[in-house]
Amino acid sequence: MSWSRETRGKVYAGFRWLVSPLVKSFVRLGMPPAVISMAGILFTGVAFILMYRGFASGVSGWMRAAGGVILFAAAWDIVDGEVARALGKASAKGAFLDSVLDRVSEFIIFLGIFLFFDFGKLDSALLFALLFASYSISYVRARAEGVGIHCKVGFFDRPTRVFIIGVALIAIPYYMNWVIRGLLLGTAFTAARRFIYVLTRKAES
Repeated sequence: MSWSRETRGKVYAGFRWLVSPLVKSFVRLGMPPAVISMAGILFTGVAFILMYRGFASGVSGWMRAAGGVILFAAAWDIVDGEVARALGKASAKGAFLDSVLDRVSEFIIFLGIFLFFDFGKLDSALLFALLFASYSISYVRARAEGVGIHCKVGFFDRPTRVFIIGVALIAIPYYMNWVIRGLLLGTAFTAARRFIYVLTRKAES
């Protein structure tokens, strides 16, 4: 097992432990998984507002609070799937809704970083390149699955990106430009790796 997979597994297990009381409560209440999915957008919206407060006040504590909310939103993203499986309501439509809302949530986070951090033209361009690379990862996977190829290779998937951004906002909010640059390299590499993987699998089939 590689270090990256082991680390991701531990982080995911930690998030599952964190939200397990919520999962049990929602299962008892029979909460529709779709409602839980849509509620996740609210947490991202709160993070956006907190980033704005940090920008307007110049107080880094607001940015750190935004990072904490983003990490909670990442944990919350596990809840709908766990509840759906527990209630026997896991479905293709639910997975589709969750995927679309994930894209919206990630865009809100990137928009907040773009608007509320003092980026120059270069870093702003790199942020948009990161957004493109992030969406490319999801698009390549979706198209691959559309032609019958299972594709989840690469380290910098959405949960990893969101986790890194949340931690960075808490720990090093004044160095987000460097975080974006590092994320861009990793995300672009993952997108390219998935693209090559699918082409190779398609050629072999």
